This record gives sequence, structure tokens and C-alpha cells, in this order.
Amino acid sequence: MLEFEKPSESKWLVAFKQIQKCPSSKTKGEKVEVRKLSEFVGAEIVGLDAGEEISQDTRQKIYKTWVDHSVLLLRNQNISPHEFVLFGKQFGVPIIQTLSDMNVQDCPELAYISSEDRDVHGSGKRIIRGTSWHTDHSYAEVPPKATILLGIDIPDKGGDTEFTSSAAAFEALSKEQRTNLENKFSTHAYQSSRSPRPMAIRAAEDEKRYPGGVTHPLIRTNPDTGRRSIYVNTVRTECILDMNREKSDELLDKIYAHLDQKKFQYRHKWKPGDIIVWDNRSVLHKANGDYEGKRFLYRMMIEGEKPAL
Repeated sequence: MLEFEKPSESKWLVAFKQIQKCPSSKTKGEKVEVRKLSEFVGAEIVGLDAGEEISQDTRQKIYKTWVDHSVLLLRNQNISPHEFVLFGKQFGVPIIQTLSDMNVQDCPELAYISSEDRDVHGSGKRIIRGTSWHTDHSYAEVPPKATILLGIDIPDKGGDTEFTSSAAAFEALSKEQRTNLENKFSTHAYQSSRSPRPMAIRAAEDEKRYPGGVTHPLIRTNPDTGRRSIYVNTVRTECILDMNREKSDELLDKIYAHLDQKKFQYRHKWKPGDIIVWDNRSVLHKANGDYEGKRFLYRMMIEGEKPAL
């Protein structure tokens, strides 16, 4: 079992002041191998220690593997939290995440997901976040391009994360179906009236920073690959613009059913020390609350760009 230490305020303050001036003492890696995880989405990088100093050539290979496969997996990563942050920075600039209650003290660019999460501004009850298909923070004008998780405490059974390729799903449509979706826009809220689950009440400052009510293209282009994907969110997408509500709901339901096909998916069974990096521009994901016991993961998000046609 890998050993990890939970953050305390004083240790985090010291650790993150040292991030830029404390290079890893570990030996550089030599050779990495890429293994596909499923037909349409996911690849595992084998032979890499994320806490090592990584060469530029290897960084480029990691990034290309990520954008080509949309989900990147590294296993058995016995790294410190500040090494995790340094690893994540090769994918871009970390952002301060939109739910401040989940941010780590003294390091707002790092957050956590925990089995002890509660609706602290609402009912106070325990909640399990992310249990329906979504792409992270689509209610922001500029959503993150990547989300990165590091597994710390993992239950023996359950708690998997599922991914579905919204790029492969778009490419599987007929020409007529693709044409019908192109050049359409939809609105995204913090919680849409269509949401299959209630969302936790946000802190007042979070509501001011990210009020929602933004408009995004229904089909967006990934600037790293040129691939187009269906950009929807079962929790956030309210309606498709320039359609009456009945027709909008009908089309969204068809889109969600299409995305839910197993052939587009990869289901990740977590182990301690797993790192997963996914591309919010090309996949949707969801958590599973079918577990007992502790579950704790660190989360980073990487600055993206405004979704474009």
C-alpha cells in the first residue's frame, strides 16, 4: 500500500513556497510505453515516475498521448502533493477552482474530492459529487481544458470513474446528424432545470465569480487536435438556443442517449497512487457512489480556452 500524508495548513504553506525552487532529487526516467485502455478513449503511460524530472521529449510524448486519447493514466505514483502540482503544470497553467470549499488551504489551485464532502452551505448532508455525465465547470465562460486527479484513499470496491468520448460520439453520427448539430449553441448554468441530481449550495463568493448563464457551441473544436466533439453537460446544459423547449429537450435527450453507449466508454477502477488526466474538451465523465469507506483524491484543473466552433 502506498503511503500518503494528508495536508496540514503549516505543511502546505511550506511545501508550496518551495515548489519553484525545489527540483526533484529523483533520477530521470528513460523509456515510457503507451497502452490503449479502450477502443475510443484512454491510454496508460507505463514506465514513468511523475515525481521525476521529465525530459522535454518525454513531456511532448505525454502531452501528445493525452490529446490523442483524451484520458491519460499513470499507476503506482508514490509522489508528494507538491510533486503532483509540478507534474500537472506540464499540461498548462493551474487555475483556482470554482468551488472554494474544496480548495486546499494555502494552495487554491489544488482541491480535493472526499467521501466526507458535505453540502456545507445548504442541508449539511453528506454528498457524492459528479454522479451523472458532465464536463467540468462548463458554466464558466472559459472552462478548464484538463482535470487531473491523484488517488490517495481508495475503497476496496466501487467508486469508479467513467469516461465517454464526446469526440468519437460526434464522429459516429451520420453526415446529416452532424450537420443538424453544427452551428447550434446552448446555455449552461450552475444547475440547470434538467439536472438529474441536486447540486450543493455554493458559497456566495463562488456565485459572484461564476454566475453561470453562459453560452457555448453545441459542437466545439479541440484546438490541440482539430477534432470536434459534442459539448453538453447533463447537469449544466439548460437548453439549445433558437429551438422551442420541447424540441430542445428532445434533442438533448437523444444526444445523452448517444453519448451513453458503452462502445465510447472507459471505466476506471481506482487504485492508490493512480493519476488520471482527462480532456474536458473531448470527453464527459461521471463518478460512481457505489462504495463504502474512505475515498480521497487530490484534484487540479488546467486553464482552457473559450469553446469555439
